[in-house]
Amino acid sequence: MGKNVDILYAEDDERTARMVKDSLEEHEFQVRVVYDGVRAWDVFRYNPPDLLLVDLEIPGKDGLELVECVRKINERVPIIFYSSHMDVAKELEAIKLGADDCIRKGVPVEFLIAKLNNIYRRVVRDDGNHQVYFLSEMTKFNAVAGLLTMDGQMILLKTMDARLLHLLCVKMHEVAGYEYLIRGLWGNFEYKEKGNALRKGIIKLKKILEPDTSLFLSNTFGEGYVLSSSEF
Repeated sequence: MGKNVDILYAEDDERTARMVKDSLEEHEFQVRVVYDGVRAWDVFRYNPPDLLLVDLEIPGKDGLELVECVRKINERVPIIFYSSHMDVAKELEAIKLGADDCIRKGVPVEFLIAKLNNIYRRVVRDDGNHQVYFLSEMTKFNAVAGLLTMDGQMILLKTMDARLLHLLCVKMHEVAGYEYLIRGLWGNFEYKEKGNALRKGIIKLKKILEPDTSLFLSNTFGEGYVLSSSEF
């Protein structure tokens, strides 16, 4: 990474905060821990980090309130939710407010570290734009513009295709559940009504991504879909 990445970590559980801090600092991160949302907001304003890692249920300002405040003054810093309290509605609200990723507590620490490294590299490689997802060495996706670039060729995706890819990018290497995807695309969860449309969207997206053989868009039966890369 070239330097120790500075993480501001908002977490009210001291034991969890200590464990995560110790694990991350063993892998070239520098971690500043704050235990409530008000303190996190104060620290962020006067000494912004390279990455903001935040639990959802923190006192003072909760995670969603904190993200909303941060995005009003800083559009570039990556924001990652790390919480055991995320449901689909809160996850989609976090993405709408400007979060870059939502990781559930309990995943292996190696997965958390890989995700943080990947997110930080996105910012470094694209002049600070946290909304550009590097899916592989040959493919990147600008979620704001809906622009997919594959091996130098630019493809402007249709609105629904771009929204679907964005939802999958946020959950890269994790299962993007049916409810998460359907609510994210249409605003409500009616699987019987929208399930077939979702399948068609996935098939279309697979075809678009097909030239990049390092990318995989697969179905997890009964759960949802996973976008992954052999380069992760």
